[in-house]
Amino acid sequence: MTQAVSIGREAAISVVINGVLSLAFFLGVFGTQPRLLNWAAPNNLALDFVPQSIAVALMSALVPALIARRKLAGAPAHHAVSLRGILLRAALFAIAGGALGGVLAFSIESVGFPPIAWVAAMMIKITYGGALGALVASLALWRLLSFARPV
Repeated sequence: MTQAVSIGREAAISVVINGVLSLAFFLGVFGTQPRLLNWAAPNNLALDFVPQSIAVALMSALVPALIARRKLAGAPAHHAVSLRGILLRAALFAIAGGALGGVLAFSIESVGFPPIAWVAAMMIKITYGGALGALVASLALWRLLSFARPV
């Protein structure tokens, strides 16, 4: 591990950013009026895990890796980190995020959960976004730093 990049710090930042973004998108999609939300139609709360997972996974893999790449480039022991590799890994994380969101949506809808309170749904979405963001940022940075080579 290099002093220039802290996986724990970047994961914590990812929790906050993705939690706030998840809140913003939740409010944009489901509004600000507290009410019961259905997991399936008409609210499709479960299905919302798909775009949320794609966006969180993509940005949590991409942004911390690009920041780390910049920090490593300026470090005394320069590390070669491929921009192409970062972009490819971010795309793969986004695909995996979409698959995870799809599995969650299918699982939730197949169980047939009853409607959920708006506040509880909001807390679930914020927590999920933050947790997924921390996990993806940690995995992406761990992978990036394990392959960064001194030049």
